[in-house]
Amino acid sequence: MNGPRSPIGCRIVPGAIFIALLATPAGRTRPAQVPPSPSGAVIPHPTTRPSLSLKARKSIFEKIWSEIHGHYYDPAFNGVNWDDVRQRYRPLIEAAKNDAEFYALLSQMTGELHDAHTRFNSPAQWKNYKRQQGVGAGLSVDDIGGKTVVVMVRGDSSAAHSGIEPGMIVLSVDGKPIAERIAEIEKSKAFSSTDRATRIFTYSRLFAGPPDTELKLGMERADGSHFEASVTRLIYSVASNVATDVLPSGNAYIRFDGFQPSITKEFRQALERFRNAPGVVIDLRRNGGGDLGVLLPIAGYFFDKKTLFAKDKTRSGKPLSEFAGVLRLPLDLYVGRPGDQIYSGQVVVLVDARSASSSEVFAAGMQDSKRAEIIGSQSCGCVLGIAKPRAMKGGGVLEISEVLWYSPKGRKLEGTGILPDQTVVPTLGDLQQKSDPALAAADLALRQMTVSARRAPNRL
Repeated sequence: MNGPRSPIGCRIVPGAIFIALLATPAGRTRPAQVPPSPSGAVIPHPTTRPSLSLKARKSIFEKIWSEIHGHYYDPAFNGVNWDDVRQRYRPLIEAAKNDAEFYALLSQMTGELHDAHTRFNSPAQWKNYKRQQGVGAGLSVDDIGGKTVVVMVRGDSSAAHSGIEPGMIVLSVDGKPIAERIAEIEKSKAFSSTDRATRIFTYSRLFAGPPDTELKLGMERADGSHFEASVTRLIYSVASNVATDVLPSGNAYIRFDGFQPSITKEFRQALERFRNAPGVVIDLRRNGGGDLGVLLPIAGYFFDKKTLFAKDKTRSGKPLSEFAGVLRLPLDLYVGRPGDQIYSGQVVVLVDARSASSSEVFAAGMQDSKRAEIIGSQSCGCVLGIAKPRAMKGGGVLEISEVLWYSPKGRKLEGTGILPDQTVVPTLGDLQQKSDPALAAADLALRQMTVSARRAPNRL
């Protein structure tokens, strides 16, 4: 799917937005990360490319415009006059003073489509993405009750060492009031796939900067007292991982933050370990998506027969004859077959605004098939497919949304996302008390589902 990102391997749709929660893939926030233009600092590399000539820049610009014109999934270009975009950006491209300004303009131009998956990556951004590295301040924030609240802190970060904890309110960034800083970012940033995606991109930019630089944050503790924290931006790995636990009820818990090939084996092993658990919570909160080639096998572990799991639509209305260079993409996607099911018990899937792309396709398939109850808050609504990355002269890479995704029952996911069966949104008090109401609701739902299943009469 590939953001919110996590494209990997042959980068099968729907593109990942991969909005890394604590480290922004150098210049990529995906869903959610879920954002089309670079959101973080670029990690410097020892080698640099020679500057592009004006002729080369004009050629790259025309190629990018033409590729989008010919392959974008929506012939109406999401309501944008694409010919007008060409006319407006051509003189800006010709006047660009250097490669950095040129690449920034290309990113801005693709952002005009208000689509979290169509994006241009500079050579450095693409290199950092492939290395799965990101620069981060070590904390993640969100809007809770109109306040910018810390929702997660990385344990090995200087933010944690500075005393920052979930539930604290950010008052200022480098001496500037938080509301003023957010307004500046919003003024320069185009609307993305949804207001949720736009907000995530805004927050990812809030603390962006080069590695090993300092950030001054004005903070408010739960007791109302204020303090200033000095946070150092560091380079982190943004590779996906699987975390598991057994809840006091005996229900199992599995969390992972991206549908990347690296988690496939680990997820299967976890599910096999929990094969006899009464219920399983699949936590996709903050999961920015990834590879369709990872999503489909994982989904198949929950079904004992062939089941329609997702639908897609292309610009031509026909299946893509070549997808990611290696396979044909059907318009209807199925999972499951007799003998392959690993887990047959009750399932709850947790989602939130940072659940993007592939994670939304997974949740929609589980929801429509009645295989799982969805709990949490409305997902990103960033669900488009990137068939392949398009390399440009100089090392930049263009990604284009070529596929629109639907749930098995035909619900369009882009722009709407997943509406939970049960909405549970953490409050400021929950964060300050270190409680997780969505997980508690999932555990309760599983216990009730298990009891109901035991009481249900056997059917022939």
